[in-house]
Formats: sequence, structure tokens, C-alpha cells
Amino acid sequence: MDALAAATAIGKQLGTVGAAFYFSPEASERAAGIGIDVVSLYAAGRGGVLGDATPAQVDEVFFFFKSGLIGSVVEATRASTDPSVILEAHVGSAEDFAITTFSGVDPVVLGEFDDAAARVIEELPVGRWLLVDGYRAVAVPSDPMASAYLRAVILRELRGGVHREEVESAGLSDAEACQFDQGEDYYRLHGYGDSDLVLETPEILAARASAEGATDRRMAELLSVLDERQLSALVAGAQAMIDTGATVVLPGV
Repeated sequence: MDALAAATAIGKQLGTVGAAFYFSPEASERAAGIGIDVVSLYAAGRGGVLGDATPAQVDEVFFFFKSGLIGSVVEATRASTDPSVILEAHVGSAEDFAITTFSGVDPVVLGEFDDAAARVIEELPVGRWLLVDGYRAVAVPSDPMASAYLRAVILRELRGGVHREEVESAGLSDAEACQFDQGEDYYRLHGYGDSDLVLETPEILAARASAEGATDRRMAELLSVLDERQLSALVAGAQAMIDTGATVVLPGV
């Protein structure tokens, strides 16, 4: 297996697995425990890995959401709850989710995935993808399932950061990129409505496909630090995690 095949294989899998904890029962329980709702935990918790970033700065990093949406949620949540408490609950919900979801996965498969993912992550530049930097600063859990899952989350953020660059390079707006991604529910969850819709044209669809292909190729470059065995381990681990049925359940849908 080469790096491009691996990058293509894990793209959608880790996109799903790495986000599956956001609105999970584990996240809802953690959110309730600190007196907020699960959407607020997602926005202010994921944004919380950015450290002392302002709500406006967090909003800018969350490129694929309608401008102003995430920043307003972060501001309101921080007004009622200490940011450090929010971050602890967010990170804790990922660990809870991993332990609940991946207990039946072969620990050897998870361990080899974890090792391969860690190798990729340690070679990444600092300062280019801020969410990657933020999650990379989180203490690695002692539980092997949670450790592997944290690395899956980081690789998801990595692909997201690379994808944003390629979307912008293709001349697509945030709304256009979101509209032609995963359907209407996903589009509306990100704050967009009918007034944001654009006409589907061959040019837009070609730009969207171009951005996806460029993302895979750039990810392959980043995975090239791995040998063939490690690439296979990365793919096998991502497949094992998706095979558990891990999926993103959208709030209110």
C-alpha cells in the first residue's frame, strides 16, 4: 500500500470516527455535568483546545461554519462556565467515548494504529493547523483505546486543516464547500440556510472534486514518513474503529 492509497482510504473513515464523540451520549453526560448543552460543549470545548483564543478567533478557525455562529456560542458558554472546565469535559468525553466504543477492537490493531499515527503527528509543523496543535497539546491518555482515539481525532483535524487550504485554493467559499459535502442536515447544522444556497454548476462540482483530490495528495505527502507496514496499520486501525459502528449523530436530527 502506498501513501496515496492510505490517505484516500482513511479520509472518510477518520472524518466520521474522529467526530463521533462530539454529540455522543458520553458528551451529553459530560455537558450536563457542568451545566451546559452538548452543542455548547462541542463549540467551546473543541474551540478550547486553542487556548486563550478569543471567540472571534475560534470562529475564524471553524472555517466550515457560517461566520459568527461558533463565536457566539463560545462567548455565551464561557460567560457561564470556566473555559478550563469546558475543555476538561470535552477531552474527557472523547476518552469516555473511546473506552465505551472500542473495547471490542483488537488491542494489537489499535496499538499499531496508534504508533503509526503518532509517527505522522510528531513530524507535523507547528503553527500551520491550529486545531492540530491544540489537540496535540492534550495529555495522551494512559488507556490505549483513548490514546489511539486521540490520535484519530488529531488526524481528522489534520485532514480538515489541509482540506480548508485546498478549498480556498480552489476558489470555493465556506458555504459552497459545505453545501456540496454531506447533505442538507450537515449544511444546516453548520448555520447555513436557504439564503446561502448557490446554484449547482459543473464548475462548482469540478472545483469541489479538485479540492478533494488535492487534499488526498497532500495528506499522502504527510503520511510518507510511514513505511508500507505502518501505512497498512493506519488503514487497518481506521477500518476497525469504523467497523464498531461509530458514527456522527447530529443534535436535533
